[in-house]
Amino acid sequence: MTFGDFFWLQEIVKMKFNKINNRYNGPALEEEVLAFWDENAVFERTLEQSNNRPLFTFNEGPPTANGKPGIHHVLARSFKDAFPRYKTMQGYHVPRKAGWDTHGLPVEHEIEKQLEIFDKKEIESKVGIAEFTRRCRESVMTYIKDWEKMTQRMGFWVNTEDAYYTLDNKYIESVWHLLKNIWNKDLIYRGYKVVPYDPRIGATLSQHELAQGYREVEDPSIFVRFAVKDEINTSFLVWTTTPWTLPSNLMLAVHRDVHYAYIKTDDEVLILAEELLDTVMQDRPYSILKRVKGRKLIGKEYIRLFDYLDVPNKANAFEVYDADFVSTENGTGIVHCAPAYGVDDLELGQRNGLPVIHGVGLDGNFNKEVTPVAGLFFKDADEILINLLKKQGSMFRSEKYLHSYPFGWRTGDPIIYYAKHAWYIKTSKFRDRMVELNKTINWVPEHIRDGRFGKWLENNQDWALSRERFWGTPLPVWSDGEGNYRCIGSIEELAKLSGKDLTDVDLHRPNIDEIKFEEDGKIWQRVPEVIDCWFDSGAMSYAQYHYPFENQESFDDHFPVDYICEAIDQTRGWFYTLHAISTLVSDSVAYRNCICLSHIVDQEGKKMSKSLGNIINPYDVFDTVGADALRWHFLARISPDIQKRVSVEIISDVASSFMNTFWNTYGFFILYARLDNMDLDSPLDIDDRPETDRWVLALLDQTIINTTEAMDKYDAKKAGEKIESFIDQLSNWYIRRNRRRFWKSTDLEDKRSAYLTLYQCLDVIHRLMAPFVPFLSENVYQNLVRNNQSSAPISVHMAAWPIPNSSWSNENLLFEISVVQKVVGLARAARSQSGVRVRQPLSRLLIRTPDDQSASAIEKHQSQILEELNVKDIEFIARDAGLVSYVIKPNLPRIGKTYGKLIPAIKQALNDADTNMLASVVAKRESFNIDCANETITLEAEDVLIETKSAEGFSCGEEGGYLTALDTQLNDDLIKEGLARELVRSVQEARKKSGLDVSDRIILGISGSELVESALSKYKEFLMTETLAIKWQIDIDDPLFTENNSLDDEEWLIELVKDKG
Repeated sequence: MTFGDFFWLQEIVKMKFNKINNRYNGPALEEEVLAFWDENAVFERTLEQSNNRPLFTFNEGPPTANGKPGIHHVLARSFKDAFPRYKTMQGYHVPRKAGWDTHGLPVEHEIEKQLEIFDKKEIESKVGIAEFTRRCRESVMTYIKDWEKMTQRMGFWVNTEDAYYTLDNKYIESVWHLLKNIWNKDLIYRGYKVVPYDPRIGATLSQHELAQGYREVEDPSIFVRFAVKDEINTSFLVWTTTPWTLPSNLMLAVHRDVHYAYIKTDDEVLILAEELLDTVMQDRPYSILKRVKGRKLIGKEYIRLFDYLDVPNKANAFEVYDADFVSTENGTGIVHCAPAYGVDDLELGQRNGLPVIHGVGLDGNFNKEVTPVAGLFFKDADEILINLLKKQGSMFRSEKYLHSYPFGWRTGDPIIYYAKHAWYIKTSKFRDRMVELNKTINWVPEHIRDGRFGKWLENNQDWALSRERFWGTPLPVWSDGEGNYRCIGSIEELAKLSGKDLTDVDLHRPNIDEIKFEEDGKIWQRVPEVIDCWFDSGAMSYAQYHYPFENQESFDDHFPVDYICEAIDQTRGWFYTLHAISTLVSDSVAYRNCICLSHIVDQEGKKMSKSLGNIINPYDVFDTVGADALRWHFLARISPDIQKRVSVEIISDVASSFMNTFWNTYGFFILYARLDNMDLDSPLDIDDRPETDRWVLALLDQTIINTTEAMDKYDAKKAGEKIESFIDQLSNWYIRRNRRRFWKSTDLEDKRSAYLTLYQCLDVIHRLMAPFVPFLSENVYQNLVRNNQSSAPISVHMAAWPIPNSSWSNENLLFEISVVQKVVGLARAARSQSGVRVRQPLSRLLIRTPDDQSASAIEKHQSQILEELNVKDIEFIARDAGLVSYVIKPNLPRIGKTYGKLIPAIKQALNDADTNMLASVVAKRESFNIDCANETITLEAEDVLIETKSAEGFSCGEEGGYLTALDTQLNDDLIKEGLARELVRSVQEARKKSGLDVSDRIILGISGSELVESALSKYKEFLMTETLAIKWQIDIDDPLFTENNSLDDEEWLIELVKDKG
């Protein structure tokens, strides 16, 4: 059974429809639908109805609920909602489980602000871990009601009653199981590394966290002299952008194969890479004294710049070492090394037996030993240290430079690279496998796969797992204090080891810290760290089901998941952690399809921020325009990877264009259907309907196919474009051309065909719209369908997705009407340029087509073209007819930089060329050659601009091989007919102003100037028919409405009254 047949299987005696508002009112309509959904438990019923159907699985990326939701959450949730609705209508069961990310720095930071205490030690001593974590638990629940309210208001259907929380013991136990699985594969280790560290919150950051906080900043760029020991006035010249690390300097590094020069400048000798001499010395004069390879410098000693810090093993310090990481891309070819603050520095120092000397504490402030900057935040010490270097004569040159530097993604404070102990996961070992599995994921947009996400995977580094915080999933590692560690994978395992009943124990700190056990005469105690909260969220594929402790079947059914969606920053966050964990644990992808969204900006394209005051409250849109218009803007108007400009005004434009166009089309049908109460109790074969009906149904069939294909590819924008294009065609072509069939036609079968065709179009298109605009579609469904089909599903979101109807398909007719519309569009544009009014008939339209098939379509449908363009005749002209001349110019913004001085010669060559030939080539989007300044230049179609000029007495339009030329010369008969059409327009306006219903008949009288009277004598019957006038009368007694009108030199008086017969 096809969808087209489905309509006719219902028992419809006479269609009945409720009256609707003339104007679309999104907020009021949506509140009514929300009440309907709530009263009838529609979401729950969609799940019940589909329970035994095939599964389509979706995972909700868990938001942190300790802050209110913003309009950017509406963006992601629009995409999260649309495809599950689509798949439900396609016949799938789509459970949608909500989730909450409850751990991590944002939660702790909120409590720190409440306490006005930001130091970890002070929190521990004054507040206590138990009280602090208790407050954290309460905090994450603070705004859940706000989230649930917004979720409901925007029409995002998700099961919040059965939500998962990352703080629940069951969730944590599943996370422990995953970590134990990874531990057993020897993939978790404790390492001493230089790590990105946020001193503001005392937290090591993972690479995916670090990637979210880069900013362009201006920092010092200094060239410093390190005096060579026992060589008078001789110094190594070193470049650094981190002056604050110089007190901890222990080494200089060179490359053994790089050529270095001893140069004389003024009264000193400097050593630096020969390749960089001109860059470093700039205009400063120098002479080369000698050249050496880097290996000759290895082992040389130098005098340290600052001696505030004690170095226990000075035997190996303050020497030059060989290092492969030294290059001559920038700097001086000699690198200052502080093992405490650089990855390469630490590795080089450890290889050569050097200690790690910290001048900065874990709080980010200088230690007291570094007296000039003691207690200062590390970044704030740069200027003081620079001034000290200048005073002691060590500064060669000091500048500023702009570069990208990481900041805490939550705190906004500078990150420090700091040598410390931390726990890591060896994700780098699975780098190639993660890349391989990523190739199987359908990314939307596609370039994310091999671009942003793929490149991130290719450069994967080990995951810094541990955090030195209070509130989080405890790292399930116990130690005997002697360097031995054991990972615990379940509550049961820990209970057996400790001999305690842990059924009701909260697994958070400090309770978990108190659980110890004895084994082999040793007391084992948990290490103090918690884990990266991104591991929590990435574990949700497993932990939301308490896998593997229960719900094994549910997990198997939902892994890997079919669909996820979040913003682009999650390529370094949730998308990555899901992928990494599933690769390490299950050797599988975690998701099959992923939509990656760009961010929201304001209407000027600026990032939204409190400081700029440009943040938009979602309810500012919901309460004025409605959620549907916002959803349509996000889903159908902008590609996922394009920034979304949002303002109330922008969304209002969406409502006034797309939403209103559909509403007016729907309203037109309801208005006349209620008046005529048509009897549609029997089918009408497609072949028995007029061509215009067959065309719009063929277009509808094509729209079903194209929309479905796009949705199957997770391309909401393309699907929305197909829907919007059809509604535009339905409104501005089909209804406009067939309007009189609904209120003037005396042929009942023709009228019935018109009603039936329009009903079928509305019935299909509102279902196609349902995933995008669920409120509007529901409202229309209740009126169009449920009013007439008592057996239909209670909601459009429980109804079947439309399927193509082969009897409607008609590719030839679609092509023919597309040609008609192409010609009409070109000719309308030409008329507009000519200044001739639309209602003014013209004598003829001259047409040139690119091929015989197009010409045949025009001949077959020329009556439509004549009506649309208000012309009397169509004439075909030869394809080389010269009604248009061309001026071809270079497209300077495109080729100006490429050809520079040749542009004047290119202009002349284009002027001298056969412009008709070039215009034909460009129309085909082909390249062409021109001879210019003794050389041949190849230009693309986009490299030139074409201006057209019409022949005298014609107004022309040209595109894609089509040429339309309107003969703009007028005679008396044409002028009179044009005036008659203007009279019809003025009467129709008078009807509206007088408050008449569209079906009211009138008595009409018009009197005016000589030309008006002449036009009336010829076109009075036409005028009366068009305006539903059943009687003509001048000087009406007690008229309902009178109005004087004028056009150019002509004037007339309209008087009318409603016919009471």
